[in-house]
Amino acid sequence: GLASFTMILSAARSCLLLVVASSLHAASAFLALPLAGVRISSAARVSSKLPVSWAAAPLPQLRSRGMVQGGLLRVSASAVFPEAMSSEDTTLGDELVRRIAAAKKGDTIVLEKGVYNLEATLEIDKQLTLTSAEGLTYRDVLIQGYAPDYYVDNGLILVTGQLENEPVIIRGVSVYYREGTKVAKSSSIRVDRGSADIQECHLYADMGSGLCVDGPTGHALVQQCRIGPCCWNGNAARLGYGIVADAGAKLRVVNSEISHCSKSGVACAGSAATQGFVSGCKIRACGISAIAAEGMNTVVQCIKLNFGVVRLDPMAEFGGGKCVFLDDSYTEWQI
Repeated sequence: GLASFTMILSAARSCLLLVVASSLHAASAFLALPLAGVRISSAARVSSKLPVSWAAAPLPQLRSRGMVQGGLLRVSASAVFPEAMSSEDTTLGDELVRRIAAAKKGDTIVLEKGVYNLEATLEIDKQLTLTSAEGLTYRDVLIQGYAPDYYVDNGLILVTGQLENEPVIIRGVSVYYREGTKVAKSSSIRVDRGSADIQECHLYADMGSGLCVDGPTGHALVQQCRIGPCCWNGNAARLGYGIVADAGAKLRVVNSEISHCSKSGVACAGSAATQGFVSGCKIRACGISAIAAEGMNTVVQCIKLNFGVVRLDPMAEFGGGKCVFLDDSYTEWQI
């Protein structure tokens, strides 16, 4: 009797511990994916001058911490990069502003490890390269600043005035636009009638988008980047896209991971033939869709995409916009 009861109780306890351990392991895999600072060789990078032909490269993984709301994981930008809250010193940021102002066309500005706090928009109006130092990744170099608390199209970094074949190259840094803004075009990086090649970066924003490309002469190539969270605070009235192109801009997004955006992961909009190309990307946890096209003559071409949880549909078309899958398929990404 008593011995049998003890054996049954012990077996039940062992089963319970096994279930709990399995559940904790699954939760750990979901909430604490390893964050890899991925570097790719120059041979794997895509030249903005070349036709569409993308090389395969490993994708960075996303680590998220937060609460689950409505079936999607809610996280704050500060949870992804806690160092963002650790420094308000503007010494490095002020130095960066001076170096950009003094740079000549074609110069390379190398950033050492640290937090670069900006007190105003950093405008880059010439062709140059902004890169983390050798051996560093976007986990080591953070550029951050506050967004204004009113309706304004702005960016923490504003790229403007370059020709398509003379882009600003931004490589191996994190850019965090903190708090305040209420419009989608207010973003961590804004390309307004200019050209940018953004490589191996992490872009995220409290109340806006990761990247905005605007205007008929706006061009951007995004490769091997991590985008998000963008406006992922549960406030549906705020506009947060991972990447948005508008008003005739041209956008290419390659081998990148986009997640935790209050609206869509990648969106092209406007009636001026805005064009997008998205290849080899993972897109998940978006409030509307993974890919969106809005406006007559707006087309987003897609190939080799991997979709995770989105609120409505993997793709959304409005006002005559078209999403075209070149490989006639996409993969559902189960997280």
